[in-house]
This record gives sequence, structure tokens and C-alpha cells, in this order.
Amino acid sequence: MKNIATLFCCLFLSVSAMAQQNWKAVMRYDKQLAKEQLTKRFMEYVTYDTQSSSHSQTTPSTKGQLALAKALAKELKRIGASNVQTTKTGFVIAEIPATTAKPTPTLVFLAHLDTSEALSGQNVKPQLHAKYKGGDIIINKEKNLCLTEYNSPQLLQARGHDIITAYGETLLGADDKAGIAIIMTFADYLLGNLNIEHGPIKIVFSPDEEIRTGIKALDIDALQADYAYTVDGGGLGEIVVENFNSRRFNAVFNGMRSVHGEYAMNADFSDNVLMASDFHTLLPRHRRPENTSGTRGYIYVHSITTEDDRSVVSGNIRAFTDEEMQELSQIVTQAFNTTKSLNPKNKGAELTFQDEYKNAKAVIPAEVIEMAENAMRQEEIQPKRISVRGGTDGGILSFKNLPTADLFAGMFNTHSALEYADVDVMEASLRTLMSTACGWVGQKTE
Repeated sequence: MKNIATLFCCLFLSVSAMAQQNWKAVMRYDKQLAKEQLTKRFMEYVTYDTQSSSHSQTTPSTKGQLALAKALAKELKRIGASNVQTTKTGFVIAEIPATTAKPTPTLVFLAHLDTSEALSGQNVKPQLHAKYKGGDIIINKEKNLCLTEYNSPQLLQARGHDIITAYGETLLGADDKAGIAIIMTFADYLLGNLNIEHGPIKIVFSPDEEIRTGIKALDIDALQADYAYTVDGGGLGEIVVENFNSRRFNAVFNGMRSVHGEYAMNADFSDNVLMASDFHTLLPRHRRPENTSGTRGYIYVHSITTEDDRSVVSGNIRAFTDEEMQELSQIVTQAFNTTKSLNPKNKGAELTFQDEYKNAKAVIPAEVIEMAENAMRQEEIQPKRISVRGGTDGGILSFKNLPTADLFAGMFNTHSALEYADVDVMEASLRTLMSTACGWVGQKTE
């Protein structure tokens, strides 16, 4: 019965695709003009310093995100969006009314405002490398900083494309201002072409995605939507269908290091620094992030702190399956127990785990993925399902009863000075959003 249902769903989507309105003909779509609009928007948005801060206790964590949020809200009002609002927590929310009377689900398209803490986001100066001809792209001659087909293999498919980089002093901010530029242009097209048939659409720009705190403040019930798509991915045709499970661990070791070394052997001397080192060393190197790839999970210690007689080792476990998560958690537990046995004079030790986010694969309905894939095929783009080795806002939203998949946005080498945006891939993402919105018409689910 499951196979029959799957076949029916595929046939249903195929028939729907055949009947889908030709939105490009309705609005007389001009690809070059779309690229120019995307480029203009993107190069403006990246000048806002929206770097988030994990040391902040507020949402949004930085004032720059609010500045961009207010500018985007103003632009959304100017192009005709409805019910535009900027929340105190830094969200921009807007609506695009339906242009069809057919039963159609309410869709949300999201991108995040912030950029990574990995590199400065201040005084970003974007530079356009038009119609890439192959070979190296010089980002900063003085620093000998270049994009090459070795450090950026995606360039092998980018001949003739427009490439945007920064100047090597900062992040570019393509993650996720490429997504913002795509969604804003998408909204502009729908609001400026009311003959294009689509259902109710909501636009959301969220804060603090990079530090995994922002999306938790979004009121899903008030949003009143059925499905969502984040536009926060990379290469042409990519759609994220699953993400890592993430579990944080803290290993605390208490010792007594105040005893003079001369008398340590026959005293209560206990070295908490050594315990922290032992624990870290006992974690297997072959399960570290730099030694794993694909769907294989990892254990990563991100900090070891010591204050007097107390040392704390903090880290993450990432795995796609619950079974592997349990396996890796057991490895961490064994290393902790072995450390205690090696240091019998310890003055107390504690290991705790805390789940951060879950793999959304099991809770995203097949039709959410298939509709986007069908939209790509409509645009002669080959869909590529990928598993992302990290977390996404979509994963969090999916477990808050808003099934959310992530679509490509043309950003590459993110979180580094080599970050760049491919405008031609951004334009393909724009067309994917347009066809996805049109493809859902008449597909209302109960």
C-alpha cells in the first residue's frame, strides 16, 4: 500500500506540474534583469554588519541585525507586502496575499539576517567578477588571496557566471544575505505581477541563526502556515532533506592542586588539569570532525576551561541516526569513566548531556521535498538531495510543527575570507521559488 501511495503522489505531482501556470510568460521574465536586481540587492545588504554574538544574552544578539531588519521591512512595505512587522526579537514578517481562489497551503520562505562570528562582518566591500572565464579569481592581491578551482571546485561549473566576493578582510555575508536577496526579489516579482497564480505566502527574516538561538523566538502558532522553505543552501539544485542530531556534553573534573609538588605523592594532591587532558586524549581521533565525512558522525571538544581546582571540558556529538548518537555518547561516557579510574584521588567528577536539535528527516512530509524538486525540474535544474553536517533553522521549525526544507542559495566557502556568491545560481534559486509557489496551487492538504 505504501508503494501505491508513493506512486500516486508522484503521478499527482506530475499532473500538477503539467497544469502549472507558466509564470515566466505571464510576467515576461528576463533572466539578465533578474541577475541585475539580485546583484544590486545583495551588494547593498552585505554592507550591513549583522555578525551575531554568542556572548550576548539578547535576541537579536547584535544591533546590526535590527538595522538590516528595519531596512528590509521598509523595502517590503515599498514593494506592496501586507502586514509588515519587525518584532522586538529582530524578526521581519510580511505577507503576500493569495492570487488564487483554489485551496492552497500557506507557504513561508525564510532567510537569516546574521553572519558568522568566524570573521568580521564590518565594512564589507563587495566586488563583482563578471562573466567568470575560468582560472583564479583574485580577492586580495596584497594577501595573495585567490579563489582557485582547487580551493573552490564549484568554479568548474561556473564559467560565464557572475561571482561576488569581498576583499579578504571580512566575510562577504553571502550566508545568508544571498537568501535574503533571493526572497526579496521573489516577493517583488509576485507583488508586481498579480496575474501570477499562487497561494498565501509569508516572508520571514530571522536573527541569530549562526548561534542557534534566534529561530526559537518565532511564534509558529501566530504565523499560521502549513509548510516552509529556508533559502540558506549552497550549490545548484541542492535541497537539504536531513540534518545532524546534536548533543552537547560537559565533563567536570574537581581536584586539589594547592598541595606543594614536593609533598604531592603522599598527600591529597589531585590534578584536575591532567584529568581534563586525559579525557580529551581518550576520545578517539578517528571520530573527530576532520576525520569524518558524509553521514558519519563525530565527537568534537570545543573548549577546555580551568579555574583553580575545577576543569570543564565542553563539546558536541553530531550524528544522523539515534543509533550512532547513542554509540558516540557511550564512547564519551567510557572515556569519562576511564579518566576517573586513572585519577582515583579526584575530588568529584560529573558528566552531563543535553540534546540541542534533532534530525528533521522523519518529520518533513515527502510532498514538501517533491514539490521543490518538481519546481527545479520545471526550470531544467537537476535536484540534488543532500544531508547537511550541521543544524538548520528548518530542523528546529520542523519539530515545532512547521515542516521546513532548505533550498540552495548560491553561497560557497561560507564562514571564511574565501566566501563568494554565484549570481547565476542565485537566479536559478529565484526561479525555483517562483515555480514552487505556483506548483502548490490547488494542493491544499488537510
